[in-house]
Amino acid sequence: METPVLDIQRRLMAASLPALPQVLVQLVSHCESEEGGMATLAELLSKDAALATKVLRVAASPVYRRGPMPANLEQALTAIGIDMVRTLLITESVYQTFNGFTATRGVDLRPFWAHAIATAISARAIADKLGYAQVEEAYLAGLLHDIGRLALVTVAPDEYAANFYAEDDDALCATEERTLEITHPEAGALLIEGLSLDSFLADSVRYHHEPLERLQTAHPLVRLTALADAFATHAGTADGIPPEVARMAGFSQQEAQEHEQALAEQIAHLAASLGIEMPKEMRPALRAPRLGPSEASIIGGDQLNEKVRDLILVSKTAEELRKFHNADACTRAIVKSAVVLFGFSDAIVLSASAGSNVLTPAALEDGRMRLSALSLPLDEGNIAGMAALHGKATFHIPPRVASVVEDQLLRFFKTDALVALRLSSPADEPVVLLGAMGAGPALLLRSRQHLLGDFGRQSGAILGQTVLNNEKADVPHADLTSEFQLAARRVAHEVNNPLSIIKNYLTLLDRKADSRQSIGDDLSVVAEEVDRVAQIVNDFAQEHQARPDDSADVNGALAHAARMFAESGSLHPEVRIAHHASRKPVRAAIDSRVLNQILINLVKNANEAMANGGRIDLRNAGLVPRDGRLWVAVSVIDTGPGIPDTLMSRLFSPITSAKDGPNRGLGLSIVHDMVTKAGGQISCRSSNAGTVFDILLRPAPFHAQPETGEDG
Repeated sequence: METPVLDIQRRLMAASLPALPQVLVQLVSHCESEEGGMATLAELLSKDAALATKVLRVAASPVYRRGPMPANLEQALTAIGIDMVRTLLITESVYQTFNGFTATRGVDLRPFWAHAIATAISARAIADKLGYAQVEEAYLAGLLHDIGRLALVTVAPDEYAANFYAEDDDALCATEERTLEITHPEAGALLIEGLSLDSFLADSVRYHHEPLERLQTAHPLVRLTALADAFATHAGTADGIPPEVARMAGFSQQEAQEHEQALAEQIAHLAASLGIEMPKEMRPALRAPRLGPSEASIIGGDQLNEKVRDLILVSKTAEELRKFHNADACTRAIVKSAVVLFGFSDAIVLSASAGSNVLTPAALEDGRMRLSALSLPLDEGNIAGMAALHGKATFHIPPRVASVVEDQLLRFFKTDALVALRLSSPADEPVVLLGAMGAGPALLLRSRQHLLGDFGRQSGAILGQTVLNNEKADVPHADLTSEFQLAARRVAHEVNNPLSIIKNYLTLLDRKADSRQSIGDDLSVVAEEVDRVAQIVNDFAQEHQARPDDSADVNGALAHAARMFAESGSLHPEVRIAHHASRKPVRAAIDSRVLNQILINLVKNANEAMANGGRIDLRNAGLVPRDGRLWVAVSVIDTGPGIPDTLMSRLFSPITSAKDGPNRGLGLSIVHDMVTKAGGQISCRSSNAGTVFDILLRPAPFHAQPETGEDG
């Protein structure tokens, strides 16, 4: 029989921690408007311990990263990507709405939230005082230091509800040890250790109740987290922050008193901005939990709630999957969605070709190609084969004995349970999603066959349609004449861009000549554009192949494009353009002329969309991790009216647009071709607040370290 402590640990690893609804609302609204960026999202996430933990947990999956992940929310968000962040937040919102955590269990999260924020703010201030360079890591440690309390009240509400409101001291830890055989620092550290972060964050949670004198030789993050907890605990009391604690944190008594006052003001301001109505007396926050509805009153609606919740989750996920028009990209998106939706630590997709009796891995990322030689028979001897044959989610959970190939997968994924789910219809060739997770979460997931079945059917149908569309696109449907005509239209479109710039510069040169101003730089730009026209015409006859050593200075390319449009008069009068360089210079594995063409097309489109004025930003985020590798991340952002939904699904196809001219509708298809031929990726996000084109380019071989930020 499972001991109480093992049972609690199993439930902890499967826990979905409740977030403050006000923070969730702002995060979802931010994702829908698509204003700002990852930095703004990270700032919002840093206001809620539960959501921050969820993001770090997803980003820690090998599906999203290779190697250790730093304790940094912005880098975690970048690794996940904006589409999956949106899916994650919607998933959390729906879970919380239908699980009714605060309503049915009577738990008031506001005192917990206020103490977590106070500790986080204090940790950042102490880190600054003590010269600890990773101030955002310190903030995160403060935010999460009591995450074990939230986890325990989530997984053991009956046993822990009263303790959730108890004073956070050694007596509480003794009570936890006696009743649950695990303390909240131990529970929190257990959760953080599962993230495999490149940080002492778990230790800072584990030791935050240790006597301060015992932590003098501990890692600075551990020491300053305990100090920050002491700051937040004593702030606002009659005695205030103890002088010895202030001294150890590098504060004078006067500075400690000023910090107390600022702390209260910051929390009040933050609560007001989030729409959180704080209790009149926050000290002490010992109110007994409110009685929720009786168990009998909510059982009747549980099944309906669960079904509606699952339908919403799957429909929102399907909405994101339909954005992918390439079968491999759609397959990888299904894997990433499953990690978010089901809590898998890792996952792959297996498929069987026509006439084959084995399943083999599909759409593998770099770094996991050793799995490509694995094959799972389509029979009852393994869970993938059983899922393919019977169409029902199948589980490997100990004490079931694993087959040899299943045992290999368990060791590869470093887990003890597997879940197999058929994605294709019975009439199609088998496609199976295989997910890895702990035995505890797998036991809970096994009771949710409706959600698993709905996800398998919808994602499988979308993948099947994507494969069919790809196959149709591969069939030649145009003769040589139409291909030649399309190529000629592309040349005409591309030549027109530099000719327009040359024309504007000639007008500028005429004005400068009259006033005897220097024109050397302007003549250089005209010469470059003339060369570009010649290159475009030459490429029409024989497609230019990038040399192995071709690379472009990305910061330089953005600066050149911004200056050229700003100085040539090519922009509408009320349109402004700016470029934002990465902190460190970075070169991308793409011909510099090709990168210039890409930028000119995108800036020209943005300008044409903003006849009444607006702003264009060219941004280089430097090297960022995505899908297990490093990319150079470039964005072209405008504040125009956005792209109609009817055009988004065929945005990069050579279509007829609303613009005048015989070569209209070709610019974005040309951009897409140039990016993909360079081995890169391009995507678009658009709303009525503007449009963002995100470009990922392969870095030149000698760039290997990711950026930590960017210059404005």
